[in-house]
Amino acid sequence: GSPQRTNAEDGTQQPRSPLRTTEPPLYESTHFKSRKLMAEKLLGAWDEPKRYREKNQKITISSILAFRQALEFMDDLFPFSVTFGLANTREACIESSQEVYKRLLLHTPGTYLLPFSTIALAAIDENVNIEQKKLKQLRKLFIPDKEGFLTPLDFVKSVDGVYKSLRMLRASIQNSTQIDEAFERIFNAVFYLLLGCIVLSSLGFDPFSLFLSLSSIILSASFMIGSASAKYFEGILLIFARRPYDIGDRISLSDPKDNTDAGGSSAWFVENVNLYATTVRYATTNEVATYSNGSLASLRIINAKRSPLAIKFVNVKFGVDVPYSKVEIFKASVETFIKERPKEWVSMMAFRATRVEADLGYIEYKIVAQHVEGWQNIGPILNSTAELNQYCLEVSKQLGMRYSAPPLPVHLDLARQNLLQQLMSGNNNEASGDESAPSASKIGLAVPDGL
Repeated sequence: GSPQRTNAEDGTQQPRSPLRTTEPPLYESTHFKSRKLMAEKLLGAWDEPKRYREKNQKITISSILAFRQALEFMDDLFPFSVTFGLANTREACIESSQEVYKRLLLHTPGTYLLPFSTIALAAIDENVNIEQKKLKQLRKLFIPDKEGFLTPLDFVKSVDGVYKSLRMLRASIQNSTQIDEAFERIFNAVFYLLLGCIVLSSLGFDPFSLFLSLSSIILSASFMIGSASAKYFEGILLIFARRPYDIGDRISLSDPKDNTDAGGSSAWFVENVNLYATTVRYATTNEVATYSNGSLASLRIINAKRSPLAIKFVNVKFGVDVPYSKVEIFKASVETFIKERPKEWVSMMAFRATRVEADLGYIEYKIVAQHVEGWQNIGPILNSTAELNQYCLEVSKQLGMRYSAPPLPVHLDLARQNLLQQLMSGNNNEASGDESAPSASKIGLAVPDGL
């Protein structure tokens, strides 16, 4: 009954090793790729840690000239070349990108959508070889659909994103120039003070005796501006050492001891930065505020611009009587919904039960999905999350998995007690002349004399 193998020397039959199975090894199987994907799915998602290292690169004259030339291109009327068209404003850039899309369609007559293969021609080098690095950058910029096509809106959105990044970079460089000039003035003041002391010493005067004569004034002034000077120095270290934000970044400020909101923190847009203060604009109401840099040094600063691939959570409730087979169908349907939208979602990271309430009759599940956008661009994230919530609701309706909360008992004694307390407080306010509070006479109720 056990499988046999033939000895090559004497031709006798020997039993096959029990460790050997009739199934071919994993690397010889035709289902190796699917098994690999399944193994990665079971193991879970994991990102390689980033290794940061300082670049000890020498700055040459040619690199400085190239940088200045790049700045001139940013201020030019045609930053994307004359062939692209006028792009000095956002409106002009959108109009030019639409014209470029129409011209690119001429390479593939008979189609109304632009194939990504046409854009991929830009990755071909002089030796007619495809540069894989450039091809990945193009795919990251122009994200095609599952069939490899780009709609006019997708093409214009990609170009618009590059235009925004270009303008933000130009504003950040200009702001950094202002900060460097302010820091240069501080160093000049210290330099000229030391130079004055050296000149006085060379002329035969003792500068230390002058400082000693002014010591009482300096000491009294130190008590007045000591804390302000410490805060100012902390602000300088924040801007030059930490550099937690740049112009245009979406930031959130909170106490380091407090927990952050899992749905995303309320944010401010950075509009201006100098050595003394930071000007921000509230993203919700468009209000403008100013923070001193010293007051921000002790806070936790969440930078949405430096937080790519936002993770969103969607909570759903199912009744305890819903069979687990329906839950598996619901999970597969949601995962398919996310996979069919590669321009919005990266993947569904988890689907797990997080809360079981047998008394209330429901089980709460949490869907964890990763978006392609970062927290800086929160608009598409909110829209995609709303569509995912709506889809989960529709699927739960079709599968008959909607949870209805049981009716809760009403405590009439407690409600009556609260009503009487409101009426009594209203009568007291009426006696004191406050007519805004409700009273028994205003609502047509009579309060017994014994109350």
